[in-house]
Amino acid sequence: MRAVLCAMLLPLAGCSEWWFSGESWIDRSRPVALVETTGGIELAATTEFGVLTLGRSAQDGPCRVHYFLGPTPLVESGELQPTGSMFWRAGIDLKTQLVRALDRTPTADDVLVAMWTPDGRTTESLSVQLARGEGLAGDLLADPGRPLPTGATVLCHSEDGWLFAGLVAAKADVTGPAAGTYYVYAGVDRVRELLAVPRRQVVDEAPHYRTDDIRVMKPQKQ
Repeated sequence: MRAVLCAMLLPLAGCSEWWFSGESWIDRSRPVALVETTGGIELAATTEFGVLTLGRSAQDGPCRVHYFLGPTPLVESGELQPTGSMFWRAGIDLKTQLVRALDRTPTADDVLVAMWTPDGRTTESLSVQLARGEGLAGDLLADPGRPLPTGATVLCHSEDGWLFAGLVAAKADVTGPAAGTYYVYAGVDRVRELLAVPRRQVVDEAPHYRTDDIRVMKPQKQ
């Protein structure tokens, strides 16, 4: 019995060190996810509004979300849900590393980073800057010198840590006075659209018992 228990605890060694370390802070250093859908793979951000994607590979149906709880990578089954904006939500039962949204338009003085997880186990990040030039407008990032994948999370540094600034949406080659390569991202204006969609504030919930013995509260079906 002791050997079986030890074997079960081995995969949790990394997270147990964080859970039982006595630290009062919450690790929000990797607020990104990888979402497997019926149509492919999506990069996502784990925000205060849920796990947000661009819905490029699928916009409904089941999904599997690879995300980080503290330093530990986890996998959770979920369901894709529309938000009424250009973001889609991968709904799961459990909590993630959620990051608050930036409540203003980024400026040239802000420290910005693009972060993503290519495999659900590791993360990559790249410093990025806002694009400025004649004829340029909107949410644009200058070419950082390395490719940015669609769906990468754009984060803005603040005194309290990282804030969600958007998701990389497309690569754009521009001609004219400001000719060059840029990246369009779905930024703060798109977050405002998400917030503008009416929602039911009072939802009846009932306990849902999972196969892993974790009980969660889920909205009752109408």
